[in-house]
Amino acid sequence: MESQANTARIESDTLAASFKSRLANLAADNTNQVALLAFLLNVFLVSASFFPNLAEINAWDEAAYVNGGRLLLQGELPTFSNNPLVALFYALTYLPYADSPLWLVHSTSLGRVLLFALVWIGAYAVARQLSKFAHPLIMVGFLFVSGISVSILVFPSDPLYVGFAALSLAQILAYLNTGNRKHIWISSVWVAFAALARNDGLILGVLLVPSAFIIAQPRGDRWTALLAATVPFATIVGGYVLFHGALTGTMQFGTLGRTYDNFESGHQVIYNIEGELNPVFEAKLEARRVFGTPEENNYSVFRAISRNPQVYLQRVTVVLTGLPDQLVDAYGKRLTVPLFLFAARGIWSLIAQKHYRRLFIFGVWAVPLASGLLITLFRLGHLRFYFYAVFALAAVGISAAVKNLESRREQAFWFIVLLAFATYGVLDSKLAITYGTITVLIALALGLLWMRASNRKAFVIGVPTLLLFSAGLLLHGDYPGPKVRTLGDAADESAVLFLQETYENDTRIAAGSPGPIYTARMRYMGLTSLDVPQTDTPQQFLEWMRNQGIEAVYVDASLSSGNPYLWEQITALTGDGLERIFVADEGDIQVLFLED
Repeated sequence: MESQANTARIESDTLAASFKSRLANLAADNTNQVALLAFLLNVFLVSASFFPNLAEINAWDEAAYVNGGRLLLQGELPTFSNNPLVALFYALTYLPYADSPLWLVHSTSLGRVLLFALVWIGAYAVARQLSKFAHPLIMVGFLFVSGISVSILVFPSDPLYVGFAALSLAQILAYLNTGNRKHIWISSVWVAFAALARNDGLILGVLLVPSAFIIAQPRGDRWTALLAATVPFATIVGGYVLFHGALTGTMQFGTLGRTYDNFESGHQVIYNIEGELNPVFEAKLEARRVFGTPEENNYSVFRAISRNPQVYLQRVTVVLTGLPDQLVDAYGKRLTVPLFLFAARGIWSLIAQKHYRRLFIFGVWAVPLASGLLITLFRLGHLRFYFYAVFALAAVGISAAVKNLESRREQAFWFIVLLAFATYGVLDSKLAITYGTITVLIALALGLLWMRASNRKAFVIGVPTLLLFSAGLLLHGDYPGPKVRTLGDAADESAVLFLQETYENDTRIAAGSPGPIYTARMRYMGLTSLDVPQTDTPQQFLEWMRNQGIEAVYVDASLSSGNPYLWEQITALTGDGLERIFVADEGDIQVLFLED
């Protein structure tokens, strides 16, 4: 009887092992399908973000980039510093809607869907290359819960850069996994695309070359790896600069001027006041007083800093002090602390396993973030550039923590650290941090209960509770869901249609922000810029507009609040040089005709 029992137990164990093996293979085979289903569900839940009305589109950067695609098809080739890949991308999204009156809205919608997909693909590609450390679906879970893949879309160069940077990182990780040099060649191509999408990609491209040399395996492959990292990047980036120079006669990157402009904007961290102009321009004027003009510094940020290092140090101090709060805002109040704690655990796990080259590559891909410190300008989008790497490291950390969860040292670490952050959230009135950390703490405790379960009761109670807490965290996110969009009824969209009916394409229209003007296919004449003169009388300002060939003024909040001095001038001229020919939304939206 005992022999039969042993035989039955062995057969049972064999069947169980076989079942687990088949289940693991099935899960591995279906990972991509599950990821695709999660992506499609996420698209549905955030679909309202893909169908904005004109007022919901970033009237500055996003509108300018979308319009850049239309201008590219008209023969206006952007310089390298103006992110030519973005213009090419939006040229393609413009083509289906070229005849639509609200083409910019439709082109933006298509662009957002494609960019959202690119961000998902890039992040998932990184996760696939770390599958021996963490299951790729953990990355999918992060993408699903986090709102970063949606919030990053309003600055179109950001997701285009992030997507290709992530694809490039995935290829370098593939090289470390396989030793196949083709992955370095492909990585160099993706980095070149990232550089054409944002100037930050130049930093990655330059760093990729020595990095490939350092991580090459075996050592005899180093010069071949160096060549593989250099040739595609140099060919694509250099080729565009040469192509642009041959067509325009101007062979330059233009990155110095753009970087210096951002450096002046970064002065807002210590000089953010309301003056006659808007705070951005007031900060730029103050930066020129403190550091000198761009021409005096030959557009060199380092030369400007050397003129007044004390003031620059003040800027850096303020930026570093505010960085933790900015990170929380960038990654979400509920998610940031657990996310970065798990990322730190992931780094420690890779160190413990002596995967130093992988950690080195992750460090290299983080270097472009330092450019924000140089110019002391960090918007939330800048801090999200590296999110795919943070998510990947956090996935490794979660896997390591779960595998080691029965260790008392692991338990003590998470209990002490998470409880400390939860207490901090209460003391500093940041309850979202408390909710997030307590949720993770309870989930880990229930996971431990499940692992230790020796009876069905503990299993039945523990697992559903864990799932409920996970669902609570998930459902607490911001999911706008689908919406039915109506175009042409909103005041700004009606004004755009009015401009198209009243004026010919490319008519010079003055405005505060360019979005509506680009949509109307008019030429934007910005009134909230530093080159607009501050005249002594309203009539002098009217004469200046006539000399600029301006035929009408488009009024919305960006004009009425963006430049107080000029708004006073325009208000004084209304009825005496400027005639209202369109009014909507109780006067918040107007079109003013310049009388002869």
